[in-house]
Amino acid sequence: MHDLRKFARYFRPYKKSLTTGILCIFASVVIGLLIPFLVGRAVDDLQSGVTWGKLTRYALTIFGVSIVSGIFLFLQRRILIGMSRHVEYDIRRDFYAHLQRLPLSFYQSNRIGDLMARATNDLGAIRQLAGPMIMYTLQTVFVVILILPLMLRISPRLTLLLFVTMPLVSLTVKYFGQQVHVRFEKIQEFFSQISARAQENFSGVRVVRAYAQEESEIAAFEHLNRQYAERNLALVR
Repeated sequence: MHDLRKFARYFRPYKKSLTTGILCIFASVVIGLLIPFLVGRAVDDLQSGVTWGKLTRYALTIFGVSIVSGIFLFLQRRILIGMSRHVEYDIRRDFYAHLQRLPLSFYQSNRIGDLMARATNDLGAIRQLAGPMIMYTLQTVFVVILILPLMLRISPRLTLLLFVTMPLVSLTVKYFGQQVHVRFEKIQEFFSQISARAQENFSGVRVVRAYAQEESEIAAFEHLNRQYAERNLALVR
């Protein structure tokens, strides 16, 4: 919880952008939910008789609603993902400032490649948390809140049957989420090993060339990259 509070303070300078983005998400979801309602109304109306006037009117209405929903969808992505870039920059700046204050003994006991991985790959993952994850989570929450009353109004029985399966879905998501988390952490650790190996070779290139170890180091680096690719493929599977 303490870590979340520390992370949340990076959103304070962007409260306006965050609020505007959330409002755009809500507007996009509300307008998007109008489309199934309009389609259902069009089908009911066209059952009594099909005319070009009706088809044109409903088609233009649905098209217009889709355009408006798409505009809000674009705005929410533009605002929230842009905000996440600023949050990433602020965290990266503070991380660099913190590294400059650390004593020399810290760098003697920690590999530079690992620090480089944290400054690049790990902060990229944090940006995904600060932008897309917030956006998709709020989209799901708003859809559930808004669509549940409509579902109960249409068919309470089917809605209750749907909720019977929810515990199974939740347990399945939790299980696979834990598996993905464990594998992702291992991939991040392995990426730091690759970064450390590359940094050590660049900084010690004269030693490598002096002992004619170029081919050996290239082979070792290729082996690490193949393992990294295989672990990423295992995560996808």
